[in-house]
Amino acid sequence: MFAMKLFTKISLILIFPLFAGLTGCIKPVQYPLEPHIEYAGFTTIRDISGKDSLAMLKISYTDGDGNIGLYTWDTVEPLKYNYYLKFMQYINKEQVEVEPVDPAIPFNGRIPLLTPAGRNKNIKGEITDTIQLYFARTLLQSDTISFEIYIKDRDQNKSNVVETPMFVIKK
Repeated sequence: MFAMKLFTKISLILIFPLFAGLTGCIKPVQYPLEPHIEYAGFTTIRDISGKDSLAMLKISYTDGDGNIGLYTWDTVEPLKYNYYLKFMQYINKEQVEVEPVDPAIPFNGRIPLLTPAGRNKNIKGEITDTIQLYFARTLLQSDTISFEIYIKDRDQNKSNVVETPMFVIKK
């Protein structure tokens, strides 16, 4: 019995430093300094009349220096927006951009500051954009829509452009 307890203690004393040493050698994933995005999903929420009222468009992102996101005081170009969205509809089998009612209020958006604390600035995550389909119904001549999206970091590095699949909405 005593030998078994002694063996367990000795094993823990030897295995714990070995495990800690091995895990300390694992290098963190390195992402490119330019942001990279991928399409990650699209869902809608219907209103009481059964029409699609809200859409949630999800993208995933990675960035090697973690400088995605704007400070609250970044309010003028080129830092006014960092999430760029082209809203497309299909009319006569052609892709046509949906223009906002007021050009001063584009479909673009602002990603808040995402820079992590610490030395490792690599970031990876998801962003969900909520799109008010209720208000867009008057702009739409079609029930088939899609989106083109890209983001910029604070150094104005542009990500790749993601084109979503076509979605049929109930309007």
